[in-house]
Formats: sequence, structure tokens, C-alpha cells
Amino acid sequence: MKKTELKKRLLQYSRDILNPENFHDKLAPAVMGYADLLFEEFDLDGSVGREHIQTLNGNAIGTFWAAKCIREIFRTQRFSRALYSSVLGVIGRNRKQTHVLYAGTGPFAALALPIMMMLKPENVQFTFLEINPESIEILEKVIDLFDLRAYVKSIHQCDASLWDVPSSGIDIVISETMCRALVAEPQVAIMLNLASQLPEDVVFLPEEIKVSLCKLSRGSGAPERIAELINFNKALMYSIIGNSSMRNWNFIDQDVQTNLSEDDHLCLMTEIRVNDGNILNLNDSSLNLLEKLKLDKKQGAITLNFKYTLDKRPGFKVIEK
Repeated sequence: MKKTELKKRLLQYSRDILNPENFHDKLAPAVMGYADLLFEEFDLDGSVGREHIQTLNGNAIGTFWAAKCIREIFRTQRFSRALYSSVLGVIGRNRKQTHVLYAGTGPFAALALPIMMMLKPENVQFTFLEINPESIEILEKVIDLFDLRAYVKSIHQCDASLWDVPSSGIDIVISETMCRALVAEPQVAIMLNLASQLPEDVVFLPEEIKVSLCKLSRGSGAPERIAELINFNKALMYSIIGNSSMRNWNFIDQDVQTNLSEDDHLCLMTEIRVNDGNILNLNDSSLNLLEKLKLDKKQGAITLNFKYTLDKRPGFKVIEK
């Protein structure tokens, strides 16, 4: 009886989260209810899962922190809706079962559960990648709790930035392993690794992550855009892959000139198009908070060189010229 009631709650939350309206009265209660449902069943409020895992390409955040991301209303809504519409799109075009590769599931595979509740296993199958053994352990229990095993092709404990894709066909890749301004976490390395092994007709979500250099003046409400530093989309991914070898991804650097007054600060702004109709702009989520730059030169004419780099702490390296 309890399992039936839990699935009923999950189904209703899923319907409300996937509602095509961007703003509606049931959205916040649905996202919070969804998070509460999972947190109630799996105790994550202790000290378990707070340690990050350091990889060659950035931090894989701890189980607890990954789970907390669900509570960001627009983030959960836009990513989940984008995945749902993409799955429906593949089904509509190809009239076949859709195979989703979900890299970095955290403990709940939170973007996948609503899609499973709305579709049948013959419509959609998931391959899950997750590096954290604690998250994998909870994920297995989540799948069993809601009787969702029929939707899961396989679960791999691995570093998705280094994982070798098997030959089985994949239609959609989704990864939400990022921080604002593409710093610290391995989103870029994961997507490049997977894209380098998959054909270009695969759908990659998010479709576009744009990071721009902006100027923020004291007293001004909005940042002034100076230059786009990266537009991480499918076209750029395959361009980087074509100019790189053996996962040594090469990024182009660029010089940017600007003038600063003593009241100005430079920052990086992140805008995400998960897919059409599912956009995250400034302050819509923690992914869209401004990342301030620290510079030696505080004012006057300045030339900065920007290059995105992948290492244990990915992000933009800035050189003042």
C-alpha cells in the first residue's frame, strides 16, 4: 500500500513539473514535494555523502549536495521538461524506443524519474552513469522503491569524462554536472568525451551553455555584456573534438579589451538553453549566478586573455596583459 501511494505522489509531482507553462501555481509545491518525497525515504541529512570526489577534470559533488540541487525550482523544471520533450521528439521522428544516456545522476536520477512516470518502458530506456558509490547505492533503492527497473538498461559506476561508450545506440545524452561559469565541475569534459564517441545526430542536453564577460557597475541593476567567451553547443563540441586527440581537448583563447572605473567589477554570466522553450537566464538558478573575477588592475583600459582549460579545477584562465 505504501509503495502504491508513493508512486501516486511521484506521478502527480511529475505531471506538475512537466506542465508546459513556465509559471503556474503547482510548480513550486511539486518540485518541493518531489524533493521531500525522496529525502523522506532516504536519509541524507546526516553526515553521509558530503565529500566531493576529485577527478582529473573537476569535482564530482558529494551525494548530499547533488540531491539538494532538486530543490532549485526552475532548474529541475527546465531540465526535466527538456528531457521529456526530447524523448517525445525522438519517438515522433523514429517511431522507436528512445535510449537516454544520463551522465552524473546523483542519488536520485531526478531528471529521469518524471519521464519514467509519464512513458512506458517500451518507449524509453536509460543508461545511468555515476561516479559516487554512495549515490549508486541509493539510486538502486530508488529504482526498486518506485518499481522502475524495467526502464533501466544499465547502471555504471564510472568517471563519465573517461567512460568508453559501448556500441549500443544512444539517442539522447543529458548531463547536469556543472557549476556557474563552467567552473570546478566536469560538465565540459563529460560532454566532449561522450560526443567524441557518438554520431552528430545524437541530442545533447543542455543544447547550449553560454558564458559571457560582463561589467557590473555599482548601483546598476543588470550587468553589461562585454564579450561572449564560450557558446558550448554541439557545433563547438565537434569542432573541439576535430582539433584534439586522445581526450586532450584544445580550446581557443581570446583577447578582450575594456575600460573599468573604480565602481566597476568584471564577472562571468551563464545562460543555459537546455532546449527550445527551456531556458535558464541570470539568477534563475545557482547555475546562473554571476561569477566575479579578481584582477590586479582595478581601473582604466585593460586587455584580458581568456582561455577555458580542463584540469582538476576547470574554468577560464585569465591573463592580464
